[in-house]
Amino acid sequence: MEKGKHHLSKYIANCSLSEIIRQLEYKCLWENKKLIKIDTYYPSSQTCSICGNRKKELKDLNIRSYECDKCGNVIDRDINASINILMEGIRKYIGQIC
Repeated sequence: MEKGKHHLSKYIANCSLSEIIRQLEYKCLWENKKLIKIDTYYPSSQTCSICGNRKKELKDLNIRSYECDKCGNVIDRDINASINILMEGIRKYIGQIC
């Protein structure tokens, strides 16, 4: 791969993501809805969706399952992350209305 080519594809992907977020913000404003954003660095794939235990050393994206050392939960890494993102969004939403 040519030097700089990777950076261009990352730039294009980031532009696409920022456009999606812009559109979501616009649609939510139009429909009088709330858009809850999760922090970019929220450790969704490093945290157990059952007990909340965090494995800070779990950074290798080739590891496709999450195995909790504390409660024994074994789950697909992407599903675990999506559960954590959903729960963080709910937590942030409840924090805004209370």
